[in-house]
Amino acid sequence: MKSDSPAVNFCPFRGDLFTGLILSELTLVTLPIGNTGDITKRALAALESGRTFYAEDTRVFKDLLNSLGISFQDKFIDSFHDQSVGKIDVIVGKIKNGESVYLVSDAGSPMVSDPAYPLLKRLLEEGIEIKTLPGVTAVITALELSGLPPHPFHFWGFLARAKGEKRDFFKGLNRVVGTHIFFESPHRIFETIEQFFEVNADKTLVIARELTKTYESVYRLSKSDLPNLKTIVVDKGEFVVLFHNEVENGNSVNQDEVNDLINDYLENGGSTKKLAKIFSKVLGKDTKSVYDQLSR
Repeated sequence: MKSDSPAVNFCPFRGDLFTGLILSELTLVTLPIGNTGDITKRALAALESGRTFYAEDTRVFKDLLNSLGISFQDKFIDSFHDQSVGKIDVIVGKIKNGESVYLVSDAGSPMVSDPAYPLLKRLLEEGIEIKTLPGVTAVITALELSGLPPHPFHFWGFLARAKGEKRDFFKGLNRVVGTHIFFESPHRIFETIEQFFEVNADKTLVIARELTKTYESVYRLSKSDLPNLKTIVVDKGEFVVLFHNEVENGNSVNQDEVNDLINDYLENGGSTKKLAKIFSKVLGKDTKSVYDQLSR
């Protein structure tokens, strides 16, 4: 019987399994986002056999190893997070000296809203190989559960904390077609929902909470739900927020903004610059490109 398995057996974890071969690379390991049963076989093998690990929070990582029955007594485990830029040189040195280094975050991928990118950028500049052991991510899990169109989708990480910046962010996305996905803190989730509906009164907002965990919940909200928001949504845990724009750039227009610009144009004398601002709002394009076209 013909097998679908590859003809060559490949083990990406331990260089010392091969006589005379020293691996010099960084491997990203995606960990479960809640349910430890979601860990992949490849990730599990790496956690068992790997010796040098950098983790977003060493305590969280050691707790995971304990829950999986993996001893870490013979492993080197150090932290690597947003304030660990100074450790990049150390990690580069370890890899160049022949160590295989593994990078993990508290949950999910070390690259998604986590601190891996500056390190990866440096490693690529140094010509060091990067590998990944993929797994469950909150972004895709939330998209699957949302019921929103999957193509295209845009992931924005965590939103700005300032109310004004957040409101401007939502306004800006009105000109971007697709499903928009971002993370939010439980301390700001109600504020974010209210600000979203200030800008998007006719849209549906999907809140995915505690994905893959015991109290996983998915809320689909409209503006009419605002008066009862705190009885509908539980503000504890980790949140992924999603919404969809069906309208292409240029068709979603804030009419009040356009009216204000037109009035200013008529009352204070027309100029190409002011006219460019008006057309940029209507067309969903940046003001400079419209101005350049008008100035030809």
